[in-house]
Amino acid sequence: MAAIAFDTLKFARRLMDAGVPEHQAEVHTEVMAEAFVFNMDSIVTKDYLDARIDAMQSQLEMKFEQRFAAIEAKLRLLFWMQGITLTAVLIPTLTSLVSG
Repeated sequence: MAAIAFDTLKFARRLMDAGVPEHQAEVHTEVMAEAFVFNMDSIVTKDYLDARIDAMQSQLEMKFEQRFAAIEAKLRLLFWMQGITLTAVLIPTLTSLVSG
């Protein structure tokens, strides 16, 4: 995960410059620093999203390839069945036309 740049000294000084007592400014600074460290694992980065999207896209592509392969196999079977049926009907018909 990427680190967040948080200048605790600058933050505490800005609080003290705004009139916050020194002890209170230090406590605020510690709490903010802890919050940043605690929440670092919850931050979603662009790299993380890109990786997840790529993984999902790969899974979808694999599923589509499997389904298209199954459909192509069924179509190939239907093509051959239609050819056999057509041949079984045409040969007797042509034979009867030629001989009759």
